[in-house]
Amino acid sequence: MSDRGHAGVELALAIGVLMLPVALVVTAFAPWSETRVAAEALAAEAARAAVLDLDLRSGESTLEDSAAAFALELEAVRTGWCGAAASRPAAGACSLSRGAVVTVTVEVWTPLIQTPWGNIGGLWVSANHAEPIDLYRSLG
Repeated sequence: MSDRGHAGVELALAIGVLMLPVALVVTAFAPWSETRVAAEALAAEAARAAVLDLDLRSGESTLEDSAAAFALELEAVRTGWCGAAASRPAAGACSLSRGAVVTVTVEVWTPLIQTPWGNIGGLWVSANHAEPIDLYRSLG
């Protein structure tokens, strides 16, 4: 038997095995990036709504509306206010007095790899935002 021609087959198999993980990472980057942008936007909008209305429930409501606009399921979004760990339902309480800073942490679940047969793995992508309450704001 001759071993002639095996090098080409071995090279093709080796390149395929090496390139598969690279291709998966490249195709998975766009959803991760999109989820990061969505988490940042959700955090900013929720904090701003809470500061404007001086009510964390308003911030939570805005966050839920914004999550729906990004086509995110509520089970895939966790929120923590003013240093509390993000959870579902939202956790934490903030001082809403003049000069206080309202901070919100938003975590959004994103799959590692999306296939036509279902998602593989996943991770929580988080974003933080801090919004100050105006010193001269009327609280009443």
